Amino acid sequence: MIADGGIATIDLADGAISSNTPVTVAMALGARRLVVLPTGYGCALEGPPRGAFATALHALTLLIARQLLHELNSLAPEIDFCVAPPLCPLRSSPYDFAMTGELIERATQSTNAWIAGGGLRRREIPHELMTHKHV
Repeated sequence: MIADGGIATIDLADGAISSNTPVTVAMALGARRLVVLPTGYGCALEGPPRGAFATALHALTLLIARQLLHELNSLAPEIDFCVAPPLCPLRSSPYDFAMTGELIERATQSTNAWIAGGGLRRREIPHELMTHKHV
């Protein structure tokens, strides 16, 4: 809180900035089983992001994926976790909502297939989370 001329204010920010997938927070609060549903990142964009805003958002999604990988790789062996594979290839940027319906449908189908294939019983990190690109 910041006192500003006698008025208390609270600065808020999107949780994704500090911890998009709060694995360490969940562990600190006592969680022993995690089901992680990552959103992925634009791994199949037609070209590099254009403009400062698009570039910053793309960089942020890459940093979020990297943070998640770091947190998952740092988990103690006794922590049970599973990670649904994010959509891949993903051809849209985080600020483009034109494909929302299609992405929701793809994610529903992909996640249902992952569950049906035993995904909730596998302690593994999907390769789609690793830094990659499509040619």
